[in-house]
Amino acid sequence: MVKLFHSRSSFIGIAVVVIVIVILMAHGVGSRNKEVLVTTQVESGPVRELVSVSGIAKAEQTAELAFPVSGIVETVHVKIGDEVNAGDPLITLDSRALYADRQDALASLARAIADRDELLEGPTLSARDVSAKTVLSKEEALQTTKDTEAQKVENAYRSLLSTDLTAYSVDPNDDAVPPLISGTYTCGTEGVYNIEVFSSKAESGYSFRLTGLENGTYTISTDQPSALGNCGLRIQFSQSSNYSNSNWRVDIPNMKSSQYTANRNAYLLAVSQSASAISLAEKALSLAKADVTNQNAPARSEAVARANASIAQAKARIARIDSTIADRSLTAPFAGVITEIDILPGETVTTAPVATLLASDEFEVTARIPEIDIGKLLVGQKVEMLFDAKNGEILTGKISFISLKATEIDGVAYYEAIIQLDEIPAWIRSGLNADIEIIISEEANGLRIPKRFLTKTESGYEVIVQKNGISASSTVEVILSGNDGFVSITGLDEGDTIVAP
Repeated sequence: MVKLFHSRSSFIGIAVVVIVIVILMAHGVGSRNKEVLVTTQVESGPVRELVSVSGIAKAEQTAELAFPVSGIVETVHVKIGDEVNAGDPLITLDSRALYADRQDALASLARAIADRDELLEGPTLSARDVSAKTVLSKEEALQTTKDTEAQKVENAYRSLLSTDLTAYSVDPNDDAVPPLISGTYTCGTEGVYNIEVFSSKAESGYSFRLTGLENGTYTISTDQPSALGNCGLRIQFSQSSNYSNSNWRVDIPNMKSSQYTANRNAYLLAVSQSASAISLAEKALSLAKADVTNQNAPARSEAVARANASIAQAKARIARIDSTIADRSLTAPFAGVITEIDILPGETVTTAPVATLLASDEFEVTARIPEIDIGKLLVGQKVEMLFDAKNGEILTGKISFISLKATEIDGVAYYEAIIQLDEIPAWIRSGLNADIEIIISEEANGLRIPKRFLTKTESGYEVIVQKNGISASSTVEVILSGNDGFVSITGLDEGDTIVAP
């Protein structure tokens, strides 16, 4: 009985162990079936592609100021931290000796001007009046000479054109008596009168057509001379000749005349004498004017030049002294803040820098861009900056310059980019370090999900959407894949729950 009892106890113990194992296995299987799912919700927000670099703030203008000359400090007008405007005095050196020299130079200038003015006073008013009347007389004489000589030339030319004028028949066999030409030719144009005679009802029985120098139709007179055109000449035909259909010409001047050469020479002589007489009268006038200039001149030109040179020399001396005085005053080249000053009144300065000026309202940030990212940057791109000195405040700006020249650091090429701040806070200082994010592209307010919830397929992208405890795949379109951990999508609604794959 005891043996049987022990045997039944063993079996019962084994059965209990088996049951416990089965229960534990079943519990393990149930636990695996209840694995916790990682989910998130579709939300609105920015998605950005960024280039993250570091940079340092720098003043756009900074200057270490020094005197160009040495000297003893007379006054220090500013102290560290003072704000100054362009042109404000900062430090001045002792210049008393220079101001004394300037007074002496001013006296020299006044003396030189007085000497020059004395030279420029010139002759008396009565002497100037006589000289002016002499010039007036010579001007009148010149005009009289021009008028007289012009009349002489005109008379000689008129005589040349009018002397011994003769009508010649165009037909060498014509035996009619040539008409007589009289009067004085007044038109002054050389040429030919062509006279074509024809029968008419005129008293003489003839009229003629006039061509050449003048044109017209006229009646022939045999009793007395009649007009030959309108230039002062007259013509008279003979009563005893037959002029029917005859043609005549009158040359102006008559070069066949025996008096032509003499008249031509007389005209040329009149022209030559006229030019000579006028030239002499002009020279007389010029001499009178030159005499007036010489008499009215306050001094010889050399004396005036020396006086002007003395004035220029005195002015140059003053300018040189003023320049030296200016060199002994250190002024602000631009508006800013004095960040360093190392001199006191009474100390001697050399040409070493004694003050540092920093532009207080003109800061920029310089960033070094590695060559792997330089192709993504463009001037005008937006930038966000977080400074170590103010890590709770984000400053914004834009890229204003990207260097074309690389700087190699540890075998890597870097390019300098300059960032202009949109607003300059009061706490900004030169040398502050900043973490910089350059926004390459951005979806400012679309739908976004974390990248880890997105699955790429052969046809596009999918996510697992959970609704009412049921998970199902859904296709989405990726608008922008940022490097900030998010992607901008379409195809879902804001608030949808998605499950990590």
